[in-house]
Amino acid sequence: MRLESFSIRGLGHLSTLIADEDAGVAAIVDPRRDVDIYLDAAAGRGLRITHVLETHLHNDYVSGGRDLAALTGATHVIGAGAALRYEHAGLPGGAGFDVGRLRFEVLDTPGHTPEHVSYRVVDGGVSDDPGLLLSGGSILVGAVGRTDLLGADHAVAYAHDMYHSIHDTLLPLGDPVHVNPTHGAGSLCSTGIGDASSTTIGHERSFDPLLAPMDIDAFARALLAGQPAIPRYFARMRPLNQAGPPLLHGAVPIPPPLDPAAVEAAVGAGATLVDARPAAVHAAGHVPGSISIPLEDSFGTWLGWVVDLDRPVVLIPAQPGDLDPLMRQAIRIGRDDVAGYLDGGVEAWAASGRPVETSGRLSIDELAAALRGSGPDEAPMVIDVRQMNEYAAGHVPGAWHINGGSLPDRLAELPRDRPIAVICEAGFRASIGTSLLRAAGFDDASWVGAGFPAWRDAGLPVETGEGR
Repeated sequence: MRLESFSIRGLGHLSTLIADEDAGVAAIVDPRRDVDIYLDAAAGRGLRITHVLETHLHNDYVSGGRDLAALTGATHVIGAGAALRYEHAGLPGGAGFDVGRLRFEVLDTPGHTPEHVSYRVVDGGVSDDPGLLLSGGSILVGAVGRTDLLGADHAVAYAHDMYHSIHDTLLPLGDPVHVNPTHGAGSLCSTGIGDASSTTIGHERSFDPLLAPMDIDAFARALLAGQPAIPRYFARMRPLNQAGPPLLHGAVPIPPPLDPAAVEAAVGAGATLVDARPAAVHAAGHVPGSISIPLEDSFGTWLGWVVDLDRPVVLIPAQPGDLDPLMRQAIRIGRDDVAGYLDGGVEAWAASGRPVETSGRLSIDELAAALRGSGPDEAPMVIDVRQMNEYAAGHVPGAWHINGGSLPDRLAELPRDRPIAVICEAGFRASIGTSLLRAAGFDDASWVGAGFPAWRDAGLPVETGEGR
């Protein structure tokens, strides 16, 4: 058996290649949308992809299963309850199939989603092989997949399903069984996921707090407590994956270059201008109304969270070489509608005589001085755009908590007659938040680039608790 993991850090996504090298055949489990990585891996190892497996209808990314099966002729396997609307093999729990000498068994493990399945794999050529569990969104490293992604009304019932899946189906497989999940560190499909890409049932039984002995209701309460906010694009992933995402034929689309006039026309027709340059560069000078989402690991998540999903996008990359990673992240969350990119960047925009805007930028010392030296109606309103658990653990005294993804929905709560300072952990989310405010007409919004840890480390006052 050959086992290889592939990760996408920003999405916290893990996919797996599992192969019988002697037979030269392989399966890919829960593939990403840009499937060239699997084609290259298989070709480089002399393997033929015969099966594409999925554990559930994904809420956090567009599946590459349809594309990969179409390109390779592989059988696309998923649980029968997924009811895909395109060619696939929907298998019930207890069904099995072979990839070379590797025997796969489908296990019904509802909870993370109602149709969720896991796969147990045993190497038929090794009699004492403890087996492998492809656990999807059930048992994770140090965590368990959340059960509230399909709405609060279902969350407790699905948590009860998860409890039974874990205790009646998965833990009895035995402590030596290796576990490869689909959600890893950074995924918003649960909280507290460890950094490792794999584990064992025995390790999780010993160290995962959600697998400690407790009754079913206590499990549901523990599982649902403190889960991160859900990006708005999640609501579109499940129906898109079920209907069948558009085929990309293994290619990552690259948008066309647009001159400043064409960009101006696109924005006038409703497109959103997304500036993917570093946060500090955006603050120093940007196209008015552009949204700052720097090209980092979570670019795609934020693109799907704060940018209107029904409006096309025009990108401003730092350099043309950034277009490939930007588009990979965009297509993974279903943003195929990138209309183009600003050719020549902000420099070309400025050279055309069009206006360039700057954002306020505050250091920690400047923010502290502004808070100390102004009256209550003149001091900056501090908005902390981190997740609630981060905010509750420590924040600038008096700061309002508004998760960055919720900011577009809460603009009416904010004052337009006093300065606003936006802070996060390291500056990335604060840059996004500041640009959203400025695009909405909050002209005195400033980016606190250093983040809350720098505030704390400077010995400045810290407040804890959920606060405002």
